[in-house]
Amino acid sequence: MLIVDSLIISGIRFVLNKLVEAVEAEMYDESSLREELLAAQMKLELGEIDESAFERIEEVVLAGMREIGERKKAAARAAARGEGADDESAERAQSAQNGRAPRRFTVESVEADLRHRDEPDA
Repeated sequence: MLIVDSLIISGIRFVLNKLVEAVEAEMYDESSLREELLAAQMKLELGEIDESAFERIEEVVLAGMREIGERKKAAARAAARGEGADDESAERAQSAQNGRAPRRFTVESVEADLRHRDEPDA
């Protein structure tokens, strides 16, 4: 039973780490914002939205792109200053410069209640 529990917890940890990596990749990915801006431009040209709606969308998208740029620069500066001057911080800086998400988050623990719903609480 202990082996099965360990396998379940390891599987959950793996899935959560993959989820964290996907979220980090999204945090540093400007392509979805570019696509959103391009779609808004197309809607403007087709007359589906007016100029003021386009300007609001453009403002939000450009602010998001600036925020991503600032995150990348901050990660590169932190690595250049030698904060946590180990291989992991160097990897983070390199990842930020390449447009990939640096690996900053890890799942430390996972708690699970594996009792069946049919079993009464003890």
